[in-house]
Amino acid sequence: MSDFWQRFDPRTRVVLLVAMSLAALIAQSWRTLAGLAALSLSLLVVARVPWSRLRLIWRGAVLVVAFIVGVNLIARSPAEAAQQALRAVVMLGAPLAVVLTFDPALLGITFRRLGLPDRWAFALDLTARFTPMLARDFRTTMDAQRARGYELEPRRGVRDLLTVGRRLAPLIVPVVVRAVLDAEDRANAMDLRAFGSGPRTWLRTLRFTPRDYGLLAFALLVLTLSALLRTW
Repeated sequence: MSDFWQRFDPRTRVVLLVAMSLAALIAQSWRTLAGLAALSLSLLVVARVPWSRLRLIWRGAVLVVAFIVGVNLIARSPAEAAQQALRAVVMLGAPLAVVLTFDPALLGITFRRLGLPDRWAFALDLTARFTPMLARDFRTTMDAQRARGYELEPRRGVRDLLTVGRRLAPLIVPVVVRAVLDAEDRANAMDLRAFGSGPRTWLRTLRFTPRDYGLLAFALLVLTLSALLRTW
């Protein structure tokens, strides 16, 4: 990942993402959308997102864009289908440049400094930390069931394909029970620390720099131009 991109305050990157998304929704001209799509893809280049992380995503992204184009070709004109495709590129490129380079440890403090209450900011922070743990528990449970000789992969028969839910039950039930117990432990720990009784302090601090103000001004400029070009 690019050190230059990481020097920007995470709040600045979130604001840029919101501005790009709103600009894509506002814009109607294909020229404006083409410019936004080029800008969105350039963010991936600037952020230097490693190909190892994009490799599992780009195929799904291409399928999403192709589906959008196909649906619009059926119901609308080719020009409108192209506009929707460009809009989809903007809505995919900018979020990937931000999300794939975002430090999960800064998620809570970022949204708290953006104005969200402590409860919501901390809930987002816990979600970012809890999701990898849930995936790890699922893999551990799956390996344990395989070690006990349980067949997880469905066979090629149609009847076996219809029983996928039943096959996954020995995996889902332990993971869900473990998740509920972990959530209860965290809730009890937060109650013991009087969470929610007053304003909280955060270990990390965030400060804007001149480059952040420059990027914020650029995001505002992109959003303003998209709104003005819509009215012309």
